[in-house]
Amino acid sequence: MESQSRRASRNIPLKVISLLLGFTFWYIFGNSHTTTAWITIPLCFYNIPKQTTIKAPESLSVKVTGKRSHLRTLDTNELAIHVNTEKLHAGKNLLSIAPETIFLPESIKLVDYCPSNPTVELIKKA
Repeated sequence: MESQSRRASRNIPLKVISLLLGFTFWYIFGNSHTTTAWITIPLCFYNIPKQTTIKAPESLSVKVTGKRSHLRTLDTNELAIHVNTEKLHAGKNLLSIAPETIFLPESIKLVDYCPSNPTVELIKKA
């Protein structure tokens, strides 16, 4: 009867090659897989008229899609939804979120956002 240590040490080169091939296939196919993720991004307003108060949510949840490796390296702390207040009027405004307002990398696409009808209210101070 063969001892367990002798049985385990048989075909070590074949076992090592199999392990390396398995890891290589996992790495190649796992990182090229397209996936989606929800991330929370803050709203950032610019060109705010003087004597104006903005009433808006602090952030929105955004659904993005892209290669898993690109989503993994995306720095969500550097993202913001940029809103030009010159294009808004006094009162309630419905925001339309586009990829250009978030400055996402080209490899990552905007799919959806929540709430689907975000509103921003500009209040002029007297």
